[in-house]
Amino acid sequence: QIYHRYCMERASVHCAHVFTTVSHITAIEAEHMLKRAADVVTPNGLNIKKFSAMHEFQNLHATCKSRIQEFVRGHFYGHLDFNLERTLFFFIAGRYEFSNKGADMFLEALSRLNFLLRVHRSDITVIVFFIMPAHTNNFNVETLKGQAETSSFSLKDFPSCLLRGEIPDMNKILDRDDLTIMKRAIYSTQRQSLPPVTTHNMIDDSSDPILSTIRRIGLFNNRTDRVKVILHPEFLSSTSPLLPMDYEEFVRGCHLGVFPSYYEPWGYTPAECTVMGIPSVTTNLSGFGCFMQEHVADPAAYGIYIVDRRFRSPDESCNQLTQFLYGFCQQSRRQRIIQRNRTERLSDLLDWRYLGRVQSITYCPFKITNGFIIIVIIH
Repeated sequence: QIYHRYCMERASVHCAHVFTTVSHITAIEAEHMLKRAADVVTPNGLNIKKFSAMHEFQNLHATCKSRIQEFVRGHFYGHLDFNLERTLFFFIAGRYEFSNKGADMFLEALSRLNFLLRVHRSDITVIVFFIMPAHTNNFNVETLKGQAETSSFSLKDFPSCLLRGEIPDMNKILDRDDLTIMKRAIYSTQRQSLPPVTTHNMIDDSSDPILSTIRRIGLFNNRTDRVKVILHPEFLSSTSPLLPMDYEEFVRGCHLGVFPSYYEPWGYTPAECTVMGIPSVTTNLSGFGCFMQEHVADPAAYGIYIVDRRFRSPDESCNQLTQFLYGFCQQSRRQRIIQRNRTERLSDLLDWRYLGRVQSITYCPFKITNGFIIIVIIH
């Protein structure tokens, strides 16, 4: 039931004096579907001032990361047997389009990454967040309980109690009240079930694409898994009782954004990661990926990993994505800091002030004498 829309769009394209597309990959699509080549490509820009943190973006990363770590402590209570300082946070966000956004390939790559990390006995743990809104009816009780348990006493005073279920050195205990608190904490953080995969109760749990794939590949947040998965089926908000962070704060606290899209005319999510100094994975089937391939000699060195989904088979693309993720896990903390600095330097490429100036002088089919020309673009 979209044929009439297609006809209207195609007629508009052929009647227009100037036809533009948002990216080269969309220009190729338009040439085949709408039967007209784009006169000029006008990439989407960003208001860099909104995200600009100058030399503070590294400090913001550390601050926001600690807030994500607080959530992780609560979510994995009783099973927090991994070192949070050796834990990386990956995420994918956007509309719940399982194939278009590349969530299917991402999950398959996570399964292979988990295998590689276990085989090589890596001490790195990867926690992956899926921020995609879906139909839910309430918060998950286990998730709420975990956040309540960790906030009921001070982690700073009693860290080993939560992490490993151990009572600290008796010589450091001041009195019996502290010992009682220790025992209560150990008892309250014991649980037999595994940490939940989703933070909410899904309405259509049995047929949900992400949850069905998780069941198939067996990523259930076991102790032996080096890759843990958390599905957060609603957009982030600073008023949330679970993860009280805005999207921008959450992105700044993560280490890598993964967006292996199969169809993406442009792709704002990896662009936002770039201007905030966070490395990201994109594809050559997205406008952003094609733009970076054209303007940056070695995108991977600047924290922009581009998966080839155009000229490779799905399995080959998945292997390439897995190697990108595994290579990122092998980086030292110092290497990640250097890479974030390089990523943030690409911000000017995505600034509207730069893109607007370049595109305005690239193509002008009109001879302007006295008057103005107003071009309205309906997207």
